[in-house]
Amino acid sequence: MNTNEIPLIKVPYPPELTVEDILSRRSEEKLRLRAPNQFFIYRLAYIRELKKIIGESISMTRISPQISSSWSREPPEVKKAYKELSALTENRLKEMRKNDTPIFIHENFSSPSPPPPPSPPDDNNTMIYEIDVPFYSYFDYFCDDYNYDYYNNCYYSC
Repeated sequence: MNTNEIPLIKVPYPPELTVEDILSRRSEEKLRLRAPNQFFIYRLAYIRELKKIIGESISMTRISPQISSSWSREPPEVKKAYKELSALTENRLKEMRKNDTPIFIHENFSSPSPPPPPSPPDDNNTMIYEIDVPFYSYFDYFCDDYNYDYYNNCYYSC
């Protein structure tokens, strides 16, 4: 076959790709992203069929226009089948994320002190809470030799 010639491809309908085929190509990080849309799944099927025929890799920039043109010529039922496969893939990803146990990182920060008990109600039946909130300035405008940074809990020099 001529290297400049790209054969016409008939993408399988119904799709031969499975949800597992689509997800097995993804890295661990990409499993947290949305599922590929119907066109990307169609593109994957197109490339798979093309590799069956020519048996080698071909430049994506060369075949992208053909894939797009092929997609635009497909009847609605083919597009619907690939859309349903995309939805099944998204549902599977949601299920995987739901079953994935989150990892909590506990750091050695002191827990905040509990709020003080409320004051007795005044004449208006309102509760008054006295809360002492310290104010720590992150930026000091006066410079000594060493300043204490309350935000980062350390000393620094000017």
